[in-house]
Amino acid sequence: MSVIILTIAIISLSFAQPPDIDPRYHTIDEVFSEVNALADTYENICYVETLGYSETYSIPIIAVKLSRYAQYDMDRSVVLIDGGQHANEPSGTETIMWMLHYLTSHYATDDDVFRWLDSLQIWFIPIVNMDGRQIVMNESSPHSIHWRKTTRDNNENGEFDFDYDGVDPNRNYEYKWDECTDTNWSSPNYKGPYPWSENCVVVVRDFIERYRPTAIIDLHSPDSVGGNKLWFCWWDEDAGTYHNEGFPHYYFVASELANNTETEVDDEHYQYRAAYNTKPKLQLWSYWLTSSCSIIMEITNQCFWTGDTVDTIAARVGRGLFYIFDRMFEKGLIVKAYDGTDFPAQAEVIIDGVTDTTFPPRLCNYHGRYHRFLEPGTYTVRVKYGDEEIVFDTVSVESGHNTYIEAHFAEIAEEPFDRDEDGIIAQRGNYIFVDAENGEFRLYDILGNVVIEDRVSEDKIISTAGLPAGVYLARLSSKSGSVEKRILILK
Repeated sequence: MSVIILTIAIISLSFAQPPDIDPRYHTIDEVFSEVNALADTYENICYVETLGYSETYSIPIIAVKLSRYAQYDMDRSVVLIDGGQHANEPSGTETIMWMLHYLTSHYATDDDVFRWLDSLQIWFIPIVNMDGRQIVMNESSPHSIHWRKTTRDNNENGEFDFDYDGVDPNRNYEYKWDECTDTNWSSPNYKGPYPWSENCVVVVRDFIERYRPTAIIDLHSPDSVGGNKLWFCWWDEDAGTYHNEGFPHYYFVASELANNTETEVDDEHYQYRAAYNTKPKLQLWSYWLTSSCSIIMEITNQCFWTGDTVDTIAARVGRGLFYIFDRMFEKGLIVKAYDGTDFPAQAEVIIDGVTDTTFPPRLCNYHGRYHRFLEPGTYTVRVKYGDEEIVFDTVSVESGHNTYIEAHFAEIAEEPFDRDEDGIIAQRGNYIFVDAENGEFRLYDILGNVVIEDRVSEDKIISTAGLPAGVYLARLSSKSGSVEKRILILK
């Protein structure tokens, strides 16, 4: 994944507010401006990345991470909340912006917020479909508050045509692609010429494959069946039953999230349903690929509002989503896997009676971490790496805390550490191994800027994932002296 830090300057864009949309809704300029201001003000807990660029207008697609020491890639469980897949559904973006402001401003004073950011990586993608949102937010032609797709030039005439162009990004994922019949260019649900044809879909895919979040919340507003609902994974239409990886485990997560989320009407709360596994959507693909707790929220019962209701909706949904952060601390299984060098291993995790082994393997992320929600009970967990398998019998999952197990394998990854003579600084792929007592580690780019800085009290593995490819200088200073090593990062 190409990652560019967006904290120094905002790319110059000009997106004014159209007259038919309440000015409370954020323009693209306002999103960029506010998240960068938050990153500057709360640099220890707020970090902004550019995941990629939109296809037509090359607008940065950004992600915002809230976490203690946010500028570093720490080994923590991940939550992803995204909005704006459909261009004319802005309530997800507004919810995310409300959450970013609330969480950063309350970190120092609210014990719950401190606990969430101190222990988790909470990621937000405020607007997935940047090109489509530009059409919605344009002050002049081409503009339509009803536009939901991207701006792909389907008929290749070099012009934007409302009747023919665009792809529904939430029909552009790989899962169930062949079964999807939305092949008409003019359809609002046109799936595109092939899976992953849209840049905005590719960056979301790459993010999920990289971090393998425990929970993914995809914010929409609304769909053809009405809003104020959320959908968990999933109902298997062919089998006529809930799928065993999601039921009952994600059923109860969805019910609690719904009960914690108030609609735009006082004292009314969201409903919850199981999604059908029949479309090439983000929610279905991410669950199929990783077993994450993937939930679609259909915010409110219309796309656009006016007046204070815009802000009320964002705050109510944002507060409801706090439940997910609390849930990350209990009734879950966390597996940490290590190879024969005690290096994080992307091992496969199989929970007997839960994991569907006909699906892609449920892998630990690149930190060797696997975290998923489970209802209380006793499970057999098998962790596989290479030709080895470690079996954990009678693993108890309980309310009030997570269950943590470690799997240490004898096998060593095929890619060895590139060690210097004394082994103090070593490299394997996007990881640096540092061996020191009470040392200070810094990584410099070619301009001499410090891009990673960390204290080292013992052996430590530092991730360089997220840095652009290039040559860097690693420097370790400790009581025994200073050691330098050139580091080459490849993508």
